[in-house]
Amino acid sequence: MDNEEKYLNQKFGKENPFRVPDGYFDQLTDRVMAQLPERRKKSRFVTLRPWLYAAACVVCVVVLGVTFLSYPTKMEQPENVAAIVNNDNTYIDEAADYAMLDNAEIYACLADN
Repeated sequence: MDNEEKYLNQKFGKENPFRVPDGYFDQLTDRVMAQLPERRKKSRFVTLRPWLYAAACVVCVVVLGVTFLSYPTKMEQPENVAAIVNNDNTYIDEAADYAMLDNAEIYACLADN
């Protein structure tokens, strides 16, 4: 690597071979700006897009809140269903008549459980 640098220094010297024309950087900004396309005006949709997204989020939250809050709370289930059934014998009688079960079959079903 040192040999290459020495060769280049001998052939070209340490002087920078690149030169910038006088006043090049003074007018650079104006020339670049002149070559840029004209800036278009933003449409109303692009301007209002964040507000529309926020409104949609608020609507979703309100709809979900109303939906979930409007459902009745879970009804309390009695812990001992047998106690309720035993208090109302008419229900048992109607169920037995509907199923056409006699006492022996009812006792057999209860003994299996």
